[in-house]
Amino acid sequence: MKYKQKVDIVIALLLIITGSVILTLPLFEINNIRLVSIIIFGVYTALNIIQYVLTYKSKDIEGMISAVASLVALIAINIYNPTDSPKTLAMILMTWVIIMSIAKLHKTDYYHDRRDRMWKLRVLNLGIFIIAGILTSVNLAYISEVQIIVFGFFMFIHGILELFDPVTKYLISHS
Repeated sequence: MKYKQKVDIVIALLLIITGSVILTLPLFEINNIRLVSIIIFGVYTALNIIQYVLTYKSKDIEGMISAVASLVALIAINIYNPTDSPKTLAMILMTWVIIMSIAKLHKTDYYHDRRDRMWKLRVLNLGIFIIAGILTSVNLAYISEVQIIVFGFFMFIHGILELFDPVTKYLISHS
């Protein structure tokens, strides 16, 4: 397995773990959606910066664009308090999903230009990501416990989607 694939798998697993932890927060009566949003986007920014630094030689800029998108969302959450209105949180999340979709589309185009079959999986991955992002944004109009659970499921799904790319590349190379 290549070094970049190992790093991508570890980062995806950490995203899945982050989503799982977020899902359990309402059990411990942690219902502050602003705090949870800051944790989510802060962790996502840190993980993507680490991923970009560790895989710098592969010239894959998706990690850096993802880190910038998460940093923009983190700044927006600090400027506009999402506890005031669920619409604010939904708009911040949709903006993040749009920027992330552009980054994923860039990587899909990279695979397509290289005539790599992975572009088909990336298109499917992108479609699922956009649908999950839209559904998550729509379902943020409830009480904070539900918002946190919906956010947790979204991060869990996103971690699984991020896991597809390195695992599929590994399986294709060893078939």
